Amino acid sequence: MARKGKYKKHQKSVQATAEDDAVAAAETTAQPEVRTASKMPYLLVFLLGFVLYANTIPFEYALDDKIYITSNSFTKKGLDGLNEIWTNDLMTGFFGTKKNLVEGGRYRPLALTTHAIEWELFEENPQISHFINVFLYGLTGVVLLAVLVRIFGWKEDRWWWSIPFVTTLIFLAHPLHTEVTANIKSRDEIMSLLFALLAFLEVLRYLKVSETKHLLFAGLWFLASLFSKESSVTFLGVIPLTLLFFPQADLKKSLMALSPLLFFTLAYLLVRWSVFADQGGSLEVAKELMNKPYLNATDSERLASIFFTMALYLKLLVWPHPLTHDYYPYHPFRTYAELVFGERPYVDWSSGMAILGVVAYAVILGYGLYGVYKAWKFQKADMYAFGGLIYFGTFILFSNLFFDIGAFMNERFLYIPSLGFALVVAYLIVEKLGKGSRQQLALGVLAVFMIGLSVKTIARNYAWENDRSLAQADVGTSDGSAKVKMTMGSEMLELSREVSNPTERMRILKEGERYSLQSLQIYPGYFPPLDILGNLYYEMGDYAASVNYFIRAVERRSSVERITRNLEVVANKAVEEGAYQPAMQGYQVLLQVIGGSDKARVYSAMGELYGKHLNDLRQSKRYLNLAIKSDPNNAGAYQKIGIVYAMTNQRDSALYAFNKSLEIEPENARVLLNLGILYNQMSRPLEGQRYIQEASKLDPSVTQGIR
Repeated sequence: MARKGKYKKHQKSVQATAEDDAVAAAETTAQPEVRTASKMPYLLVFLLGFVLYANTIPFEYALDDKIYITSNSFTKKGLDGLNEIWTNDLMTGFFGTKKNLVEGGRYRPLALTTHAIEWELFEENPQISHFINVFLYGLTGVVLLAVLVRIFGWKEDRWWWSIPFVTTLIFLAHPLHTEVTANIKSRDEIMSLLFALLAFLEVLRYLKVSETKHLLFAGLWFLASLFSKESSVTFLGVIPLTLLFFPQADLKKSLMALSPLLFFTLAYLLVRWSVFADQGGSLEVAKELMNKPYLNATDSERLASIFFTMALYLKLLVWPHPLTHDYYPYHPFRTYAELVFGERPYVDWSSGMAILGVVAYAVILGYGLYGVYKAWKFQKADMYAFGGLIYFGTFILFSNLFFDIGAFMNERFLYIPSLGFALVVAYLIVEKLGKGSRQQLALGVLAVFMIGLSVKTIARNYAWENDRSLAQADVGTSDGSAKVKMTMGSEMLELSREVSNPTERMRILKEGERYSLQSLQIYPGYFPPLDILGNLYYEMGDYAASVNYFIRAVERRSSVERITRNLEVVANKAVEEGAYQPAMQGYQVLLQVIGGSDKARVYSAMGELYGKHLNDLRQSKRYLNLAIKSDPNNAGAYQKIGIVYAMTNQRDSALYAFNKSLEIEPENARVLLNLGILYNQMSRPLEGQRYIQEASKLDPSVTQGIR
C-alpha cells in the first residue's frame, strides 16, 4: 500500500515540508528563507477566516446561546460547574432536570467547559466569546491547510495555485458557515473539526517520521474532538478513506496510525455511556413536534421529505441563498398560506426535488464507491469520488435517514461536509480549468467565486447580531416555521416596551399579535406563542383575551410558576377593568393547579370579586371561608370576610374577623379603620374613634373624608 495517488506527483521531499512550521514544530531541513516564505499561506488563510467574521465580534447572544450559556445553570457557575458539565447531558443545565429531547442525547462537555471558563473570567460578555469563535475559525483554516498540504503537496513557488490552498480558501469563505461561527453556541462545531484535523495531522506526521508520540497526540486530539461534539466520529471513516485514495505508507503502518483513534473513541463511548446510563441517551425521546420533526408524517412522506431536504442541501452548497436559521417545524416544505389552506405539511413522491435527491445521492455514493474500487485496484485517485464521499460520509448522520436529529435541516450540519464540496471545486478550478493558457481565466473565476462567497458571508453575519435581527432576517424565508414567527412575536413584544409613542407602540403590538397567531396556526400545539399572546394582549389592554391565552398556557405548563403568576396578575387586572367573567375563568383554572397560600390568595380574590363587584355576598363569604381554610394566616381574607359580615349585620362575626386580621397584621391601617367604623356602628364611639385615630397615624390617606 506504498503506492502514490494521482495527485501525489506534486508532493515534495523532506526539504519542502517547511510549511508545517506555521502550525507546529514540524521536521524540516529547508533553508530559512524557504521557511519564511512558506509561512505566508498559513497567515493568509488565518486572516481570511478572521476577517470574514470580524464583524461578529461586537454581537450579542442569540438563538440557542441561552441553552449553552446565559440560561445554563452549570455554565453560569463557572469553574464550580465543571463537575456537573462533565457528568450530565448538555441540556440538563438549561432545563434543570434530565430530559430525553433528542435521540442519543447530547454530550459535549469540552465545548461547554470553555463557556464556563469564560463566564468565570468575564461573566456575561458575548464579545469575548465571539472573538474566541472567530479566532478558532481562522485557526481551523491553518490546520486544514497543513493537513491538505501533507496529503496533496504543492510547489513551493506556486502554493497560491494549489489544491490545498484553494480548497482552504473556498471552505473558509462559504456562507453556510455563518451559523457555526457567528452563533457562539456553535463553537462545539468549530472545536470538533479543529481537533479532528489536528488528530489527522498527527496521523500524517506519524506516517512520515514513525515517532510514537504522534500516535498519542492523534488519539488525544481525537478524544478532544469527540468531547466537543460527537459528530466528528465520522473522521473514523474520513481518515482511512483519505489514506486509501492518497496513501502515505504501507497498509500495516497505516493501520497502526489509526489504532489510537479507535482506542480513544472507545474511551469516549465508555465515558458517555457512564453519563447516560440513567439520562438522556435513550433512543426513546419525547414525542414533541419540535424535537421529532417527522412525528406526524407517514413513512412515505418522511422518506420523500428527507430526500427533498438532502437535495436542498446540495443546492445550498452551490448557491447559498436564501439562508435561514430556522426550519421548525415545516420549512422548507410548506409556506404559511399552504399550511393554513390545509396542505399536508410534508412533501411526497410527487415532488421533483425529492426524486432529484434520490438520484443525486445515488450518483454521489455510487461514483464514490467506484472511486474506492479504482483507488484500491488500480491505485488511481479520483478527486470527484473522494470529494463526494467526504461530503456523503460526514453528512449522512445529519440526514434523518437513520434516526431523527431534532430538525429537518440546519446550515451548521454542512460545516464539515462542505469540505468535500470545497475539494471538488478547487480541483476543477486548479487542475481542470486552470491548466496552461487558461490559468488567467481560472484565476478570474476563482476571484469572482471568492468575492461572491465572502460578500454573502459578511452580509449574512449581520443577521446574527441578536435574536431580533435574526428573526427579522429570516421570518420571510422560513414562512412555514412556527418558531421564527413565534420569535418575531416575542421580539415585537419587547420592542413595544421600548417605544413611548402610543400609536407606534400599538402598531408594533399588532404586528407581534399577527406573527404569534400565525405561529399557532402553523402548530396549534406550540406552547410559547400562548405565553407571548397573553403578554401582548395585556400590553394592548385586552384583558379578556390575555386571560384566555394565559389559561391555555397554564393548561399546557401548569408547573411553570411564571405562567401561573401571569394568569393571576392578568385576572386581577381584568377585575379592575370590569371584565369579571374572564377573570373568574382565570381564577377557576388557577385553583385547579396551585395550592397552599397561593390558592388562598386566589380564593380571597374571588371572594372580593363576588362581594365588591357582583354584590353576591353569599358566594363571597363561601370563597373567603375557603381562603381562610387554605391559609389560616391570610390577613386579607379575614379583613374581607369581616366586611361581608358587617354588610350583613353579623357584627360579632365581623368583629372577630377584623381582630383576627389585626392579630396577623398589627399595623394594617385599613383593618384599624374597619374596626373603628364597626365600633361606631355598634354604638361604641370611644373605641371607634380610637381605632380610626390609630389608622390615621399609620396612613392618613385611609381616613380622608371620615369624621
